[in-house]
Amino acid sequence: MFAGRLMIGAWIEWLVWGIICTGLLLGLVLRVGEAMLHLISWFWHHPAREYLLHPPVAALLFAGALGGTTLAVPVSANGQDWWWGSPISPGYDRNTVIQVIGTVTQVKTVSRGGPSTLRLETSGETFIVMLGPGWYLAELHADIRSGDILTVEGSKMMDRWGQLHLAAARIVSQRTGTVLELRDETGRPRWMSGGPSGRMGR
Repeated sequence: MFAGRLMIGAWIEWLVWGIICTGLLLGLVLRVGEAMLHLISWFWHHPAREYLLHPPVAALLFAGALGGTTLAVPVSANGQDWWWGSPISPGYDRNTVIQVIGTVTQVKTVSRGGPSTLRLETSGETFIVMLGPGWYLAELHADIRSGDILTVEGSKMMDRWGQLHLAAARIVSQRTGTVLELRDETGRPRWMSGGPSGRMGR
Protein backbone atom coordinates (compact mmCIF):
# COMPACT_ATOMS: atom_id res chain seq x y z
CA MET A 1 0.00 0.00 0.00
CA PHE A 2 2.75 2.44 1.00
CA ALA A 3 4.80 1.62 -2.12
CA GLY A 4 1.72 2.16 -4.27
CA ARG A 5 1.17 5.59 -2.79
CA LEU A 6 4.80 6.48 -3.42
CA MET A 7 4.43 5.38 -7.04
CA ILE A 8 1.30 7.48 -7.51
CA GLY A 9 3.03 10.44 -5.89
CA ALA A 10 6.00 10.04 -8.23
CA TRP A 11 3.73 9.95 -11.29
CA ILE A 12 1.88 13.05 -10.13
CA GLU A 13 5.18 14.83 -9.56
CA TRP A 14 6.47 13.95 -13.04
CA LEU A 15 3.18 15.11 -14.53
CA VAL A 16 3.51 18.46 -12.77
CA TRP A 17 7.11 18.81 -13.95
CA GLY A 18 6.00 17.98 -17.50
CA ILE A 19 3.37 20.72 -17.40
CA ILE A 20 5.91 23.20 -16.02
CA CYS A 21 8.49 22.33 -18.69
CA THR A 22 5.88 22.60 -21.44
CA GLY A 23 4.85 26.01 -20.11
CA LEU A 24 8.47 27.19 -20.04
CA LEU A 25 9.05 25.99 -23.60
CA LEU A 26 5.87 27.67 -24.80
CA GLY A 27 6.89 30.87 -23.03
CA LEU A 28 10.29 30.77 -24.74
CA VAL A 29 8.70 30.32 -28.17
CA LEU A 30 6.28 33.19 -27.55
CA ARG A 31 9.10 35.48 -26.39
CA VAL A 32 11.18 34.73 -29.47
CA GLY A 33 8.18 35.33 -31.73
CA GLU A 34 7.34 38.58 -29.98
CA ALA A 35 10.95 39.77 -30.27
CA MET A 36 11.03 38.98 -33.98
CA LEU A 37 7.76 40.86 -34.54
CA HIS A 38 9.16 43.91 -32.75
CA LEU A 39 12.29 43.83 -34.88
CA ILE A 40 10.34 43.47 -38.12
CA SER A 41 7.98 46.26 -37.08
CA TRP A 42 10.86 48.57 -36.19
CA PHE A 43 12.67 48.05 -39.49
CA TRP A 44 9.38 48.39 -41.39
CA HIS A 45 8.58 51.79 -39.90
CA HIS A 46 12.09 53.26 -40.14
CA PRO A 47 13.67 54.17 -43.48
CA ALA A 48 16.87 52.39 -44.36
CA ARG A 49 18.94 55.54 -44.14
CA GLU A 50 17.71 56.16 -40.58
CA TYR A 51 18.76 52.87 -39.04
CA LEU A 52 21.95 52.86 -41.12
CA LEU A 53 22.83 56.20 -39.51
CA HIS A 54 22.02 54.74 -36.06
CA PRO A 55 23.19 51.09 -36.05
CA PRO A 56 23.45 50.95 -32.23
CA VAL A 57 19.66 51.23 -32.05
CA ALA A 58 19.14 47.99 -33.96
CA ALA A 59 21.91 46.29 -31.99
CA LEU A 60 20.31 47.28 -28.69
CA LEU A 61 16.91 46.02 -29.81
CA PHE A 62 18.36 42.68 -30.86
CA ALA A 63 20.34 42.33 -27.61
CA GLY A 64 17.21 43.15 -25.61
CA ALA A 65 15.23 40.48 -27.46
CA LEU A 66 17.88 37.87 -26.76
CA GLY A 67 18.02 38.89 -23.11
CA GLY A 68 14.26 38.57 -22.80
CA THR A 69 14.27 35.04 -24.15
CA THR A 70 16.79 33.90 -21.56
CA LEU A 71 14.34 34.73 -18.77
CA ALA A 72 12.26 31.73 -19.76
CA VAL A 73 15.15 29.28 -19.52
CA PRO A 74 15.78 27.68 -16.11
CA VAL A 75 19.30 28.04 -14.75
CA SER A 76 21.03 24.90 -13.52
CA ALA A 77 22.52 24.90 -10.05
CA ASN A 78 26.32 24.98 -9.76
CA GLY A 79 26.54 24.63 -13.52
CA GLN A 80 25.45 21.00 -13.28
CA ASP A 81 22.72 20.98 -15.84
CA TRP A 82 22.25 17.22 -15.48
CA TRP A 83 20.99 17.74 -11.89
CA TRP A 84 17.92 19.59 -13.19
CA GLY A 85 14.87 17.47 -12.47
CA SER A 86 16.75 15.32 -9.97
CA PRO A 87 14.73 14.01 -6.98
CA ILE A 88 17.32 15.56 -4.67
CA SER A 89 18.51 19.10 -4.12
CA PRO A 90 21.37 19.86 -6.53
CA GLY A 91 24.80 20.82 -5.31
CA TYR A 92 27.65 19.49 -3.21
CA ASP A 93 27.73 20.33 0.49
CA ARG A 94 31.20 19.92 2.01
CA ASN A 95 29.61 19.96 5.47
CA THR A 96 27.96 16.61 4.79
CA VAL A 97 30.98 14.79 3.32
CA ILE A 98 31.40 11.24 4.63
CA GLN A 99 33.36 8.13 3.70
CA VAL A 100 31.69 4.73 3.41
CA ILE A 101 32.73 1.23 2.38
CA GLY A 102 30.28 -1.07 0.65
CA THR A 103 29.50 -3.51 -2.15
CA VAL A 104 28.17 -2.46 -5.55
CA THR A 105 24.86 -4.15 -6.35
CA GLN A 106 23.90 -2.18 -9.45
CA VAL A 107 25.60 0.15 -11.94
CA LYS A 108 23.65 2.47 -14.22
CA THR A 109 25.54 4.41 -16.88
CA VAL A 110 23.72 7.32 -18.51
CA SER A 111 25.32 9.11 -21.44
CA ARG A 112 22.91 12.06 -21.53
CA GLY A 113 20.20 13.65 -19.40
CA GLY A 114 21.40 12.65 -15.96
CA PRO A 115 24.23 11.32 -13.80
CA SER A 116 25.51 7.79 -13.97
CA THR A 117 24.86 6.06 -10.66
CA LEU A 118 25.54 2.93 -8.70
CA ARG A 119 23.83 1.28 -5.74
CA LEU A 120 26.15 0.73 -2.79
CA GLU A 121 25.22 -1.62 0.06
CA THR A 122 27.08 -0.86 3.30
CA SER A 123 26.82 -2.68 6.63
CA GLY A 124 23.85 -0.60 7.72
CA GLU A 125 22.70 1.61 4.84
CA THR A 126 22.07 1.66 1.11
CA PHE A 127 23.26 4.60 -0.99
CA ILE A 128 22.59 5.73 -4.52
CA VAL A 129 26.04 7.01 -5.47
CA MET A 130 26.02 9.71 -8.12
CA LEU A 131 29.14 9.52 -10.26
CA GLY A 132 29.03 11.87 -13.23
CA PRO A 133 28.17 11.93 -16.94
CA GLY A 134 28.66 8.66 -18.77
CA TRP A 135 30.96 10.24 -21.37
CA TYR A 136 33.26 11.43 -18.59
CA LEU A 137 33.46 7.98 -17.00
CA ALA A 138 34.22 6.49 -20.42
CA GLU A 139 36.97 9.06 -20.89
CA LEU A 140 38.54 7.94 -17.63
CA HIS A 141 38.08 4.25 -18.54
CA ALA A 142 36.30 3.77 -15.22
CA ASP A 143 35.91 0.06 -14.41
CA ILE A 144 33.14 -0.45 -11.85
CA ARG A 145 31.11 -3.66 -11.73
CA SER A 146 28.47 -5.27 -9.56
CA GLY A 147 30.15 -7.06 -6.68
CA ASP A 148 33.02 -4.58 -6.41
CA ILE A 149 33.92 -3.38 -2.93
CA LEU A 150 34.39 0.39 -2.99
CA THR A 151 35.44 3.09 -0.58
CA VAL A 152 33.44 6.17 -1.52
CA GLU A 153 33.94 9.71 -0.25
CA GLY A 154 31.22 12.22 -1.03
CA SER A 155 28.43 14.53 0.07
CA LYS A 156 25.57 12.72 1.80
CA MET A 157 21.99 13.81 1.07
CA MET A 158 18.49 12.38 1.12
CA ASP A 159 15.65 12.60 -1.39
CA ARG A 160 12.01 13.29 -0.52
CA TRP A 161 11.29 9.57 -0.22
CA GLY A 162 14.02 8.96 2.33
CA GLN A 163 16.51 7.32 -0.06
CA LEU A 164 20.13 8.14 0.80
CA HIS A 165 22.31 9.59 -1.95
CA LEU A 166 26.02 10.23 -2.12
CA ALA A 167 27.51 12.72 -4.60
CA ALA A 168 30.85 11.00 -5.04
CA ALA A 169 34.11 12.93 -5.02
CA ARG A 170 36.59 10.06 -4.71
CA ILE A 171 36.21 6.30 -5.20
CA VAL A 172 38.73 3.57 -4.40
CA SER A 173 38.17 0.08 -5.81
CA GLN A 174 39.52 -2.92 -3.90
CA ARG A 175 39.30 -5.13 -6.99
CA THR A 176 41.36 -2.95 -9.34
CA GLY A 177 43.23 -0.83 -6.80
CA THR A 178 42.37 2.30 -8.79
CA VAL A 179 41.39 5.69 -7.40
CA LEU A 180 38.68 7.56 -9.31
CA GLU A 181 38.64 11.28 -8.56
CA LEU A 182 35.40 12.93 -9.67
CA ARG A 183 35.55 16.26 -7.80
CA ASP A 184 38.26 18.57 -6.53
CA GLU A 185 38.79 19.70 -2.94
CA THR A 186 36.02 22.30 -3.19
CA GLY A 187 33.49 19.80 -4.54
CA ARG A 188 33.56 21.17 -8.08
CA PRO A 189 33.08 18.46 -10.72
CA ARG A 190 36.32 17.71 -12.54
CA TRP A 191 34.46 17.29 -15.83
CA MET A 192 33.68 21.03 -15.64
CA SER A 193 37.18 22.22 -14.72
CA GLY A 194 38.15 23.20 -18.26
CA GLY A 195 41.54 21.55 -17.77
CA PRO A 196 42.49 17.89 -17.65
CA SER A 197 39.24 16.02 -17.20
CA GLY A 198 39.94 14.28 -13.93
CA ARG A 199 42.28 11.58 -12.73
CA MET A 200 42.22 7.85 -12.31
CA GLY A 201 45.27 6.31 -10.72
CA ARG A 202 46.53 3.71 -8.30
